[in-house]
Amino acid sequence: MVMSKYLMLNGKNAFPNVTYEDFLIEVINGSKFFRSKCSFMEHYMLTTEQSNGEDDAYTTDYQLDFKLLVGENVMRVRNRNMPEVDYSQTSQGFVFTKTKKQVESIPDETILSDLEKYSIEDLRNAQYVNNTIKSVVKNIEKPKNLFMYYPYEFLNVGVLEYNLCIPKVLNAFNNLLTYRDELNLGKDTFVCIKVNSEFEIFEWENGKLEYRDRVNEYLCSNYLGLKAYSVY
Repeated sequence: MVMSKYLMLNGKNAFPNVTYEDFLIEVINGSKFFRSKCSFMEHYMLTTEQSNGEDDAYTTDYQLDFKLLVGENVMRVRNRNMPEVDYSQTSQGFVFTKTKKQVESIPDETILSDLEKYSIEDLRNAQYVNNTIKSVVKNIEKPKNLFMYYPYEFLNVGVLEYNLCIPKVLNAFNNLLTYRDELNLGKDTFVCIKVNSEFEIFEWENGKLEYRDRVNEYLCSNYLGLKAYSVY
């Protein structure tokens, strides 16, 4: 069985104001596929202001909006379990954290299984089993190029495990993205998952998720920093 391990989505316990966007931009800039969509020597930049719904990452020729695929209930409990952080001695090179003595049990992540259960008819009729799915559907209805990131790591995946399990993960998106096709938005859709040390990028095209590129985590310094200091 391939087990996924949750990766903290921000670095508040070590790096103030660092979020998942700070390493996803590194994934994009480390991808030959995405670099081919912008002019020579240009890099994707993070948008600093999003008061009017601007995309998260942009170049002169191409823009992307990052979307997380994680359950609201999971995020809520993890945020409550987050340790207290003391930045008072940052100038001396120290950040202190105090883990809470009592933490809540983390609920199971069911976002992929929930998506897989939804028929296209359910999506057309806006029938949602929970707020997480409602939020995901609202996001894919937007006329933007989407880069959806599933913030879990699949570790110790060999060739056999990959061929058995990763297609099942990708198939969970079929009805959702078929519904997005029906909207005729004319925008691209990507799904990113972490397998071993690689960020694997897939594009929805011709009714299925097609492999496009992979980026090693060692090209993503922010990711490695967050991972090293993650308390989860």
